Amino acid sequence: MQEVLVLGAGYASLAFIKSLSKEVLQAYSFTLVSQSYQHSVQVLLHDVVAGLPGCHALSLTEILPQGVRFIQDEVLEIKEGVVLGQQQEHPYTHLVVGLGFASESFGVAGVKEHAHTLSHYKQCQDLHQQLQKALQASPKPLEIVVCGAGFSGIELVGALADAFKDKVRITCVEAMSGILPMFVPKLAQKAHKYLQSLGVRLQVGAKILECLENGVLVEINGQKEQIGADFVFWTCGVRGSPVIENSPFFKSARSRVEVNGFLEPVGLEKRGVFVLGDCALLKDAQNRPYPPTAQLASQMGAYLGAHFKSVLVNKPPKNSFIYKPKGTICSLGTHYAIGQIGGLCVTGKPALWLKKTIEWWHRRALKL
Repeated sequence: MQEVLVLGAGYASLAFIKSLSKEVLQAYSFTLVSQSYQHSVQVLLHDVVAGLPGCHALSLTEILPQGVRFIQDEVLEIKEGVVLGQQQEHPYTHLVVGLGFASESFGVAGVKEHAHTLSHYKQCQDLHQQLQKALQASPKPLEIVVCGAGFSGIELVGALADAFKDKVRITCVEAMSGILPMFVPKLAQKAHKYLQSLGVRLQVGAKILECLENGVLVEINGQKEQIGADFVFWTCGVRGSPVIENSPFFKSARSRVEVNGFLEPVGLEKRGVFVLGDCALLKDAQNRPYPPTAQLASQMGAYLGAHFKSVLVNKPPKNSFIYKPKGTICSLGTHYAIGQIGGLCVTGKPALWLKKTIEWWHRRALKL
C-alpha cells in the first residue's frame, strides 16, 4: 500500500486531509507527523499572549478522520523516501510538507537572545505567564516594545492594550512610514488613530538596529536612539520551517521551496512530494511571491486534497492551483477591527463580527 506522509498540523496539512475523499482515505495509508498533538490557531496567538478568552487550539483527535494515523514526533530532516524524526524514521511513497513557519530576524542582532516571538500555542501560553509574573512584581506599568507594524504586530499590540489596560505602556516600532501596508491608506489611518486612542505609541520610520536586554536600538532620521523595554516582541516577518534548510533534498531560500502550479517543488516534479503553506514559495502571474498567510495555506491544502486521487494514480490534476484571496481582516483588540474584502472596506464592530465568524467556520470545518 502507498504510504502518504503528512508533516505538520497547521492550516495547510489539515485542509489537505479534510479535503480527501472517503474513497481515497480507505484505499491508501495516511500518517500525520507533528511535534504537537494539537492544531494551534496561529492567527490567534496574539490573544494567547494577552490571555484573552477564545478557542486557540484544537486536539487532533477532534479533527483527524478515521483511518489517518497520528505520530507525535519532531521532524529533523527530509530525505528522498524517508523523513528523519527525533523518535524514529518515517518512510513514504508520497509526502506532503506543511511544517509552518519560523521567525525571520533579517540579520538584526539580539533578536534570538532578547526578543520574544509568537511561534506556537504552548510558547505563547508561557509568554502570558511571564507577563503576568512581571506585572505582579512591578510597581509601575511595564514597558513593552513590539517590533513590526504589519498584521501580526498590530494584532498583538491591540490585544495587549486591551488585556493590560493601564498596566503596560506599549511602543510599536516600524521602519516603514506607516502601519499595515497591506491595507488601503484610509483603513491603515483609522487603525493608527484607534491604537493611539488606546495609548499606544506608534514609532514609524524607525529602523531597528539591535534588540537589547532592556530595549531596542533604532535609527530615526539618521540618529540612533534607544527605546527602553521590559519585554520586546518581534513580529517583523517569517520564514519557512528550519527543517527545510536542514534538508539538502530541497533547494530553498529562507527555508521556502519554490513550487509549481501543482504545488510540487521545482526540480523535484513527479516525485510524489508536495510543499504547502509557509514552507512553499508560490509566485503569481507577475512572478512575485505570494506572502505566506493562513488563507493561502488553507487553499493550497484544499486544492491538493481534492486532486489527490489523480496524483496517486500518476495522473496530473486537470487544473493547476490558483489562489483566490477572499479578503483580510485585522483585529485591534477586543472592540475594533478593520477589513478589506474586495473593494469593500469595513471597520469597527462589523469587521470584528466578520472575523469571529470566519474563525468559527474554520473550527467547525475542522471538526466535521
